[in-house]
Amino acid sequence: MKLFSNKKIIAAVAIGGALIFGGNLPCATAFGNSGVNVSVNVQGSINWNKGADSDVTAVGISRPDPRGLAMAREAAIMAAQRNLVGIVQGMQINSMTTMRDLIIADDNVNRRISGTLRGAQIIEEDMTADGGYYVKMRVPIYGVGESSIAAAVIPSIMPNTPQPFNTPNLNNLKPSIIQDVQHAEYSGVIVDASGLGLTETFSPVIYDVNGRSIYGIENLQNDALITDIGMVSYSNSVNDEIAMNRAGNSPLIVKAVSVRGGNNSVNKVNTVISAEDADKILLANEKTHMLENCAVVFVK
Repeated sequence: MKLFSNKKIIAAVAIGGALIFGGNLPCATAFGNSGVNVSVNVQGSINWNKGADSDVTAVGISRPDPRGLAMAREAAIMAAQRNLVGIVQGMQINSMTTMRDLIIADDNVNRRISGTLRGAQIIEEDMTADGGYYVKMRVPIYGVGESSIAAAVIPSIMPNTPQPFNTPNLNNLKPSIIQDVQHAEYSGVIVDASGLGLTETFSPVIYDVNGRSIYGIENLQNDALITDIGMVSYSNSVNDEIAMNRAGNSPLIVKAVSVRGGNNSVNKVNTVISAEDADKILLANEKTHMLENCAVVFVK
């Protein structure tokens, strides 16, 4: 996997004539000399727990414009786009890297993200009570083609040469557990990290308590699959629809003992499980290839 260091933002990409990647962008501002007044009352969110339909949304609200409603609408759209930029810049790529770092390090990502945000979809709009305008826009996190954030990110962080999954250490498992796992048909893995403060990311890792990597992007080679559905789905419970759709009807459910960042990171995007559970997952994967198929769910 390519590594990226933290740097001051110096890159710039234009959306509709507005400078979007560069410096520290405010959430809302008047756009240059356009004469447009934009409200500072803006909202946005990263919605990771919608499975393959996960998305980023942002709102723009403009004040009344003496030139008419069309100009107020244009201002609201520009504000929503600008807020999408601010939100997307802060997305966690892995424990060490944010989107802000990545767009500086990789011009292709910079260009692709620009195109993705230009194609943001308006999903709500209306005139406000005072004669201004309200717009809510959406960009999908996952999905093939040029429309998703993952399509801009995943190809740049995939390993050039995937590493094989670790071999299970059968000494960590009782013979009865080995037999049970070998006879089971596990459809996926659910790591229950509820209550531990897990942060969402494009590229999480499952570690065991000894620091052994059990599942990470370095083990994967199907970038189209990861672009389309992500490495993991984030769920609110082990039994909700997102978890069942991703991990299947017979998931192997394990409890995380903690969450962590990378070796030099406090960003808690990775889960840590017991050595025994780690070897159960690796042993089950040798039969069903559930990890290669990204049939993995993290419960927050």
